[in-house]
Amino acid sequence: MKHYILLLLLASAFWYCSNDEDVVPSNNDRNMFDMPDFSSEEEMKVRRDFYDATSCYLIFNDSLYYRNITTPSGSDPECVILDLKYQVKGTSEDALLRYTYLKDMKDKELAAKFAKEKILPRLAPAFYPYTFFMVDQFYISKASAWSSGYDPEVEQSAYAGYNASLVAYKHFYDMDEAAQYAYSRSVIAILMTKNYTQVKDSEYNDFYQYSQEQYGIYPDYEDTPLEVGFLETFRYDWVRSFYDKKYDLLAYVMEVFALTKEEFDEKYDKELYPLVHQKKEALVKIFERLGVKVY
Repeated sequence: MKHYILLLLLASAFWYCSNDEDVVPSNNDRNMFDMPDFSSEEEMKVRRDFYDATSCYLIFNDSLYYRNITTPSGSDPECVILDLKYQVKGTSEDALLRYTYLKDMKDKELAAKFAKEKILPRLAPAFYPYTFFMVDQFYISKASAWSSGYDPEVEQSAYAGYNASLVAYKHFYDMDEAAQYAYSRSVIAILMTKNYTQVKDSEYNDFYQYSQEQYGIYPDYEDTPLEVGFLETFRYDWVRSFYDKKYDLLAYVMEVFALTKEEFDEKYDKELYPLVHQKKEALVKIFERLGVKVY
């Protein structure tokens, strides 16, 4: 369903025109993530084979294609650029994104293999990205909470956008088995933190039931949230109260995919915080029922 909604939004955007100008887009009968303007025939074969196998689009460049815009002053080519931070309602977080392209054709083939064989098999189709934007390496610098600038740049494995999810290949197949497992989980954690809302909220009722009576209550500053089953992810975020239903689920999604089962058990003592483990196990079962491989 989300694929059809996105296509309608894109079609509406490309056909829009004002009273003052006549805009005539080209290539409006094709998906902008399947354009060959910046790809060789060999690369297009990799991209289209990927789509045939997964129903997800694949790109290696944030320049998507050229379209001709006709106005009263003439016809000019315009390059359509991918906006990773685009959201249906405005833009996403204030952050600076920097990435390096994959240049070698063999690396592009391996990057496609990585997404197809190591990422998608762990996800259910409901959580698939609409498009994979595969790059070499990716860095992000988020807006500072303490100043008007940005925090230092850090390297990340992925960035989940609305119409495309960027994934850094980072020579995955040169890593040892343990590193490959950790890296693929880091990608999945980012994708799931963005896409877990793609299913009905009622799917998470088995998780919500444990804290239903606490939702909507703002705890005292001295409270220990772990004792009543709430993670401390948003404890000091005054906008996102950690007794809020929405952010309770988000906190667990983030933690479940960020940590292995052993790491979770080590971080949260079962004897001290049994409710935390009950909620975690409920969420894992929900995802497994939906077709997601958590561990």
